[in-house]
Amino acid sequence: MSLLLALALLAPPADTIVVGVLADPVSLVPHRATDLVGEAVVVNACDTLVRFRPGVGHADASLALTWATSDNHRWTFTLRRGVRFHDGAPFDADAVVANIENLRKERAFPGRAERLGNHVVAIDLEQPSAALLATLSQPFFAMQSPRALASGASLPVGTGPFRVEAAVPGSVRLVANPHHWGGAPASARVAFKRFASEAALVTALRDGQADLSAAIGQDYIAALQADESVQLDSQTGLNIAFVSINNEREPWNRPAVRQAAARALDRDALVRELLRGHAEPARNPLPPRLWGYSDRTRELFLDRPTARRLLAEAGFPGGFDTTLLTVNSPRPPYMPDPVRLAQRIAEDLAAVGIRCRTTLAASWPDYVARGSQGDYELMLLGWQADTADPNDFLSALLGGPAIGTTNRSRYASPAMDALLKRAQRATDLEGRAAAYREAQALFQRDMPFVPLYHVALFTAHRREIHGLALGPTGLMRLERVVREIEP
Repeated sequence: MSLLLALALLAPPADTIVVGVLADPVSLVPHRATDLVGEAVVVNACDTLVRFRPGVGHADASLALTWATSDNHRWTFTLRRGVRFHDGAPFDADAVVANIENLRKERAFPGRAERLGNHVVAIDLEQPSAALLATLSQPFFAMQSPRALASGASLPVGTGPFRVEAAVPGSVRLVANPHHWGGAPASARVAFKRFASEAALVTALRDGQADLSAAIGQDYIAALQADESVQLDSQTGLNIAFVSINNEREPWNRPAVRQAAARALDRDALVRELLRGHAEPARNPLPPRLWGYSDRTRELFLDRPTARRLLAEAGFPGGFDTTLLTVNSPRPPYMPDPVRLAQRIAEDLAAVGIRCRTTLAASWPDYVARGSQGDYELMLLGWQADTADPNDFLSALLGGPAIGTTNRSRYASPAMDALLKRAQRATDLEGRAAAYREAQALFQRDMPFVPLYHVALFTAHRREIHGLALGPTGLMRLERVVREIEP
């Protein structure tokens, strides 16, 4: 690619909606795109079989119009007719089968698809799961053209409201798909433009070089709130930051010790001082915006006298020494300054006699590897939902089968596993919610890790931008976005 062509691609046309980002996508191959920027592009270029709306526990039609199951094991989907991929290939049952096979390879999807008719397909799971619809709603489960799958295309070729026109370092450009089954987008072009820093992005929003962004951190909220040309929206995200506890290590294998740690931490102060008030103290392993959240288990309050009593009853009247692993690698949105957070956690624990020696991992990959291997006593972690389903939190963070991967607390509880399995096999939403409420009550008794807070997600946009829609996990849908300049 010539330098002039690259510069032309980095300079979007005047009528383009510019989305400000701080990084290039790690991958734009939809079944591999799990980073936030990659997902933000894919969700606007590709459609999934189903969608979820914020705060709603049931799926809406997308490429699948209807679905049915009697046992959460075999699911039958009736597909939307007359839809074509951006390369002209038809969307039909054969396309779904090809995508599920690719997902088996790329994401270890535990099932297979079977063509029952040109627009009817069945998905057979290895184990029953009521969370299948939530899984299929994720951007990295978006349907791709079988031609693109066969050729190993590096860009999305979906059925979405926009088509990816070009991607170069610093810019991804989308053009409208006028034939989208949901109607043509309101704007003809969208560009995801990378800015060198958060300060540069904020300046671009204020002077009109960028139209909107979800990459805004707590340090710039006040400045944007004071700017009349920018509107700032926030919502409590489907995320959680927590102190992960290695449940296999002495003395952390004792519930009373873990309970003591939970009551030693001043969550309100963490939110106020480290996050400028832009978060909500956590009481449960689930975010409060997620269906199935139990408001009957709010037992996590600062109570240091009780913490000291619990330690004494566990045989540690004088406290004990331990280690707290952290990393000098910010993880927005839930951990913008992990080193400072670790210092505050250590100070709070020291107030009840738990003396933490803080250690620093060499890098984020090393940090994650040590957590997965159980090579720590305490560490700071977070989780950002990929779906609007409690299973995405509870099975990942507390399920026995996830020990060694996402269950880094190494919490092994047959009772918890039974509740999670019951929720996955329940055929009605209330049955699932009841099982998840019981799981949260069990969590409160066992306290396998200590919830800290749920961070607010911010979206900033110019006042002339209208029609922005946020998905339940905070991803921006842009098909209705339009710039309207007032006379």
